[in-house]
Amino acid sequence: MRDSIAIKERSLLIIDGGYLDFIQRHFGSPRLDYGRLSHAICDYFGYNLIRCVYFNCLPYLSNTPTEEEQDAFEKKSGFYQRLQKLERFEVKLGHLAYRGIDELTGKPVLEQKQIDVLITAEMVYAAARRNVPAIFLLSGDGDFLPAVEIVKREGLTFGLVHGSRSGTFLTVHEQLWLAADLRLELTRDFLDPFIREG
Repeated sequence: MRDSIAIKERSLLIIDGGYLDFIQRHFGSPRLDYGRLSHAICDYFGYNLIRCVYFNCLPYLSNTPTEEEQDAFEKKSGFYQRLQKLERFEVKLGHLAYRGIDELTGKPVLEQKQIDVLITAEMVYAAARRNVPAIFLLSGDGDFLPAVEIVKREGLTFGLVHGSRSGTFLTVHEQLWLAADLRLELTRDFLDPFIREG
């Protein structure tokens, strides 16, 4: 962590919500205080949070939604609305595309659409504007490497917030990890202070 006496520079935090959901499931799906967590991530790197942009998709709704589908959709919609109301928070949504039925489970096969493009556009736009000196990305997807290269080429600091890099819970692309100037692994110990009760 940087010297806390110095005046902190501003930073943009970008969260790949699907990736964070995956990490939370590994830890038993605790409910997190996203507002406090986003500030803590930037503070860990020695920066102030100017804005957090969260990307995810609403749950899938079939043409004739089941009660379970409708309930999941409404709950997630409410969750995203609450996130949008947090200070310095913005929510941007892609959508889920139906890709058929899994023969083994009988459940729909769904694919996130637009999320990678939206995140890449956010990173490149911020780098081009140079309105912050640092961009932090919470993800492990190697598809973001070209955007990371642009961020660094424009002279910004790039920090990566990621899950485990070893064992069966490998969640981050090695080249993305290597490209980062600063890194933070989201361990259970780091997340514990931001778990909401109930």
